[in-house]
Amino acid sequence: MDHATSLLPTISGRADYVQLHPDVATWLPAMHFICQQHGLTDHRDTLVRLDSGTNVVFTAGEDYIIKLFPPYWKRWMQADRMVAERVYGKLRIATPRIFAHGELEGWPYLVMSQLKGTYLGDVWDTLNYENRLSIVEDLAKTMRDFHTLLAGEATGQEKSWIKFVQKRSRECVRHHRSEEAPEYFLQQIPAFLAKASPLYPRDLIATIVYGDWHQYHLLVTEKQGRWQLCGLFDFDDAQVGFQEYDFASAGLFMMRGQPELLRAFLLAYGYASKQLDESLTHRMMAYTLLHRYRNLNWIRDELIMQPGIMTLEELAQAIYGLFASPE
Repeated sequence: MDHATSLLPTISGRADYVQLHPDVATWLPAMHFICQQHGLTDHRDTLVRLDSGTNVVFTAGEDYIIKLFPPYWKRWMQADRMVAERVYGKLRIATPRIFAHGELEGWPYLVMSQLKGTYLGDVWDTLNYENRLSIVEDLAKTMRDFHTLLAGEATGQEKSWIKFVQKRSRECVRHHRSEEAPEYFLQQIPAFLAKASPLYPRDLIATIVYGDWHQYHLLVTEKQGRWQLCGLFDFDDAQVGFQEYDFASAGLFMMRGQPELLRAFLLAYGYASKQLDESLTHRMMAYTLLHRYRNLNWIRDELIMQPGIMTLEELAQAIYGLFASPE
């Protein structure tokens, strides 16, 4: 397809994409074409842009989602597709069904089902303790089933996780410096990671993890005055890994500073009480340090709102402490 008839922009890198990302008109021609290609012609006039997320996502009517990835994120599309196809219809809550996939002018895309429900993030802060408890326990069981179901995809690939940990550990200080973390945090990172190591057991059995289990990727429905989980979506960060990596995201976003909820979550997943110790707290903080999207300033100042914290140990306890602090 020559430049005059191109449906998608030519970009040289992430900066170009970020600049174009918010502009709805840039993406509509491609969305119309994808609808036509996959029998969704009747939905061309019902396309609605979803603002959240790093990809370009449109709803097509009430039943379909079109998710477009930039050319340099082909691996992320493949991961999203692989996980969605493996878990569809096999978890206790709904996940998207992949109807079609393809590539348009070098831009990969997925056409999938649109899940029904309310974003958990819209109601989480309004829920009482009992309702939160039931949700985190159900989430833990769903996560356990997810890890069990996908373990076969990671069989024999344990070294991939070890290499990931080693690479992210080497880059950790540089990453957080680029995110403008204060120097006193940067100086503590190497020792904290060493203290938390190893970030996998000697007899590691890897599975697929994606480090983004939280209320912004979960859907709920209300029944008899209580909210319950009904949907899970967005698997493009999936990779071979160790199950605890996924505990860190759920703990950070949904259970931070609430040791009773975090303990209930871990017990529901299948951990024994004796496994809920300080070393687990440190490992979850270490996984957070290694995550490519985590910003220490944002976590401390805006998420947990404790700007006086000056050490990573204090931050770990504020987020992932498994026992209530004495008054």
